[in-house]
Amino acid sequence: MQGVMRSRPKLLLLFSVATALGLVALIAVQTGDALGHVARAATDKAETLERTMVSAIRGVARFGRDKEERIAAVLEEIARDPQVVSVVLRDGAGAVAVSAGRGADGGAPSTGRDDSGLLVRTTSFELDSACGGGCGAHLGPGAPMPPGSYELVLRFDPSAGAEVRSVILLEAGIALVLLLCAAGFATALVRSTRHRERLLRRVELAQQKTESLESLRLLATGLAHEIRNPLGAIRGFAQLTHEQSPEGEARERTAIMLSELDRVSERLEEFLAFARPRQVRRQPVDLRRLCDEVATLLGPDAQAAGIELSVEAAPGEVVVEGDPAQLKELLLNLALNAVEACHEGGRVRLRVRAGTAEVALAVEDDGRGIPAEDLPRVFEPYFTTRAHGSGLGLAISKRIAEGHGATLNIDSALERGTTATLLIPTSA
Repeated sequence: MQGVMRSRPKLLLLFSVATALGLVALIAVQTGDALGHVARAATDKAETLERTMVSAIRGVARFGRDKEERIAAVLEEIARDPQVVSVVLRDGAGAVAVSAGRGADGGAPSTGRDDSGLLVRTTSFELDSACGGGCGAHLGPGAPMPPGSYELVLRFDPSAGAEVRSVILLEAGIALVLLLCAAGFATALVRSTRHRERLLRRVELAQQKTESLESLRLLATGLAHEIRNPLGAIRGFAQLTHEQSPEGEARERTAIMLSELDRVSERLEEFLAFARPRQVRRQPVDLRRLCDEVATLLGPDAQAAGIELSVEAAPGEVVVEGDPAQLKELLLNLALNAVEACHEGGRVRLRVRAGTAEVALAVEDDGRGIPAEDLPRVFEPYFTTRAHGSGLGLAISKRIAEGHGATLNIDSALERGTTATLLIPTSA
């Protein structure tokens, strides 16, 4: 079900892209057809005018001079058409019998388009004398048309349909813009859906984590109340038994008993420290001095393990606002982890670097390191790779850092060491 929910935005995006491409292709085809229709309409109109003139001229030639006024009216009407540039009628010898229109041209006839882009159509036709040689047609006074071969040259301006083409192109452009807007909206909707799903997953995980921590807090508190008092009584009797036992096997066993009871008490205190909410009591804290105190506390253990422990910081104070007890606990957890991770002859460095926006407190070691697959889990409660670890030290440290508005990062590589860096904003 979750896989289907995750794939739904992808399917929606693919459908939107396919629809957009299909509509673009449809708009392009429809625009091309419309422009072709406009061009064909111009050609058809030129052919119609051409046939009308030839028919009129033949009618006048056949039925006599009384039809001259009609042909003159036809020519005047054709000449008034905004797309007609000129009409030229030539006789068999090539002489201009009559011309009409604006910009009448008496040049050589041609077919197709001329240099100025005008559509030129030339039609040849024959005039015969249906009523004998005495009734030759006249297009006007003193303009006889004897029987014979003639050419009609029509110069036609198809650009008069440019407005129609402009409207078509404008509508196509608007359609494309609207389509792109719709595609952009669909893309934004898909991204918003993905972002919302990721946000919902993060909120759900955070809620689960909060519920888990709250359950853990209640469990730890209950365990503390149920175990701590009986545990104290048991340890008291164990201590008395140990003191009264003679040297030998019995005394060794009571010593082991006391050690294990102390370890249980220590784990119980760690549970309580992790579960109970902490209030940060802010006051100026000198991080260099804090590092010196931690190094003094861990110095004997590090020396016994053959590990060099040092503090590196610029001279002078490096002061931040924070809870000194909590910051000391955090630094102790990081430094203890570093010492335990080192082999004999290793080095652990506590470094303090002051910046304009934040102060960096780092604990570096050259120990065994953390596997890459374990790094994302190091701050999880109860996750540990040590045989006797509780898995709460780094979780507590992370919570202390968050309470101070700081960031705790862990960088590590196998057999190359680990660096834990606490970044404390100077404004915190």
